Amino acid sequence: MQDYSNYDIKDFLADEAFCRWVLHQQAGDNAFWENWIRKNPDRATIVAAARDLVVEIQHAQNYLSDEELRHELARLSEARKAETPETEYAETENTWFGKLTVFMVIMACAMVLYHFYPGQKQLTNGYTDFKSLKNEQKKLVEIVNNGTAIKTILLQDGSRIRLSPDSRISYPDSFVKKEREVFLSGEAFFEVTKNPKSPFKVYTSEIVTTVLGTSFTVKAFEKDRDVSVVVKTGKVTVATAPGPNAEQKNEADELVLLPNQQMVYYREEQKMKRSLVENPAPVGPVEIVSQNLIFDSAPVASVFDALQKRYEVQIVYDADLLAGCQLTAELGQEPLFEKLGMICKAIQARYELIDGQIIIYGTSCK
Repeated sequence: MQDYSNYDIKDFLADEAFCRWVLHQQAGDNAFWENWIRKNPDRATIVAAARDLVVEIQHAQNYLSDEELRHELARLSEARKAETPETEYAETENTWFGKLTVFMVIMACAMVLYHFYPGQKQLTNGYTDFKSLKNEQKKLVEIVNNGTAIKTILLQDGSRIRLSPDSRISYPDSFVKKEREVFLSGEAFFEVTKNPKSPFKVYTSEIVTTVLGTSFTVKAFEKDRDVSVVVKTGKVTVATAPGPNAEQKNEADELVLLPNQQMVYYREEQKMKRSLVENPAPVGPVEIVSQNLIFDSAPVASVFDALQKRYEVQIVYDADLLAGCQLTAELGQEPLFEKLGMICKAIQARYELIDGQIIIYGTSCK
C-alpha cells in the first residue's frame, strides 16, 4: 500500500488513486481516505488543498481545447525533464510552487485529469452526454457562473433561472419545438412560465424534471453524492434520465412532486426517494398566508384540511375515527411540524412523514 505520510501537494496531484477518489467518490475510496485522514490529522490541510486544486482544474479544462491541452502538457513535461532529480526532491513545497508558474501547476494537475477524461472539454462526462441527448438543437447558449453571487437568466419564453455559483446551464437561444429543454450542471432555481402545450424539461446527468409552469430548485453538482429537486409551487415530474443512446425509461423510476416535497436521487444506489422538505412553507399570496388560522371547537378534520390548503401538503387521516375530535386553537406563524405537534398532543394522536405525505395516527375522541 502506498505510503502517503510524506506526500506534499504536488505528490497528491500526481497520484492516480488520489485523483480517482476526488473525481469519482467511490465508496471504497471514500472509506480509505476518510480513515487515512482520521489517522493522519496533521496532513488533513494538505489533503484538502490538493483535493480543492483537483476540482478546480477539472473545471479549468473546460476552457482549453484538446490541442491546447496536449501542447501545454508536452511543454510542462519537457520543463520537468530539464530539472535534475536532485533538484526536484531537494526543493521544499513553497520553493517548488515558487519556481513553477501558476499555469504550470494547473497543467500538472490537468495531466492527471486528462488520464481520467481523455478528449473531454466539458465539466463532466455527464454534462457532455446529456447535452447531446437532443442533437436536433443546432445552437445552445451556455452560461457559467464562476462568481460568488447568484446569476439571473431570463429565457426567451419569459421563464427565469437563478443560477448558483459553480454552476452552468445550456439552453437553445429560442424554443421552437414542442418542448422547452435546458441542461444543468450544478444548482439553479427555476420560475417557469406556464405553457400546457410546451413542457419545460431540466436535464441533469441522472434525472430529468418536467413541468408545465411552476417554481422549483434542482441541485446536481457532479461532486455531490446525490441529486435533489425541491418544489416551491405547482407540480413537477421527476424521472431518471435516459443515456445518450436510450430511447425509453423505466416508468417505475418516475415520481410526481407537489409543493413542499422534494426528491433525492442517490447516485451510488441509483434510487430516488420522495419526502417533505425540512421546513414546509405556506403557499400563496403573502396577505393570505400571513393570516392566523383560528379554530373554535372545530372538527379536527377541518383543521387538517386548512393546513393542507395553506401548505399544499397531503395529510392522510381516518376521518371516521377522528370524527368526534375537536380543536380550539389559534395557529400563527409557527413551523408546520410544530403546529402538527400541538394538534396531535391535543387529540392524543401522532404523525409520521412517509413518501412526502403526513400520516396521522390516532384514537377515537368519542
